Amino acid sequence: MSGGGESGGQKPQPLWVAGVLLATAAFLVLGPLAFRSPVGEPAAVADWVTDTTPVRSPAMAPLFKTRVYTFKCSECHKVLPSPPETLRTLTQHTDIKLQHGINTRCFNCHHPKNRDAFIDDLGDEIPWDQPQLVCAKCHGPVYRDWQHGSHGRSNGYWDAEQGEQTRRKCIECHDPHHPPFQRMQPAPGPSTLRMGPQDVASDDHSHNPLMISQQSNDDRAGNGESEGGH
Repeated sequence: MSGGGESGGQKPQPLWVAGVLLATAAFLVLGPLAFRSPVGEPAAVADWVTDTTPVRSPAMAPLFKTRVYTFKCSECHKVLPSPPETLRTLTQHTDIKLQHGINTRCFNCHHPKNRDAFIDDLGDEIPWDQPQLVCAKCHGPVYRDWQHGSHGRSNGYWDAEQGEQTRRKCIECHDPHHPPFQRMQPAPGPSTLRMGPQDVASDDHSHNPLMISQQSNDDRAGNGESEGGH
């Protein structure tokens, strides 16, 4: 009797609880409110941004082309030797405009006897297909950075197990006779939720913990000098 009394004393759950649960489930399934992502629309990226074609396509062989003919450099220079001093107006190769700072002599880079090669600081030959060794004569730190991948361009794979990686040579970006690199339109920056506003100009460093710490140290140092002065 006691057991039956306890069972009979339980109150049935009201129907509105089940109704609320069913309505909530229907709301979540049907999704009447569209999801709005806080991340902005991705910026359009031009094809040239991901183009792996080098900026320049120089000949990696000592060849000179004119009309339908192709000559090795040495074929002409054996017949028409150049004066030893080349600080002069060119009568041939007039398309070349030498604007390379204080490097104003052809023989600073080209071998005076073997025109199919370049020249190093000791007078030895540098193969034509290794122009970066010529650049290294004067641009040592940049050449070191190029060797380690922090200057210049790499094509291929970062993971050598997936494929080959190649380092593009200096003259595939720079004109050796007029080296300044042409200005390029930068690709659009990333737009992610984690990065926050990208307006660098309005950044007052108020949320930079390093700058705040430095400012606090400067303020304490300034207060100490003022107290010492009194």
